[in-house]
Amino acid sequence: YRLQPSMEEHVRAAMDNIGFVAPIPGMQVRRTDKLNREAKLMPVEEYMASIERYYDNKKKGVEKRVYLATDEPAVVTELQTKYPDYTFLYDSATVTAASNSSQHSRFSSDIHVGAI
Repeated sequence: YRLQPSMEEHVRAAMDNIGFVAPIPGMQVRRTDKLNREAKLMPVEEYMASIERYYDNKKKGVEKRVYLATDEPAVVTELQTKYPDYTFLYDSATVTAASNSSQHSRFSSDIHVGAI
């Protein structure tokens, strides 16, 4: 698929804003709406197992950066506390907006750009 030019511009601006540089592993940790309807809580350690394997296969000394998309601000703090050797890149405005329970924010284009 291809993004529409306006969406591509929006995504590139968001990437520049957080210092996103490829290649970088990423993860989406959903907690609010997902847990309420269709899934059980997965500890961050389960998400990070794959990230750690990714970096185990890289040269030593490589900066460990992870793109994080989440709907729960506490996830950011938890990851930063448990994995201080990693830099987590995320859009704080998207995280805050996604954690808002209103239907408008959950389905806004800004939230989806954070997940892309």
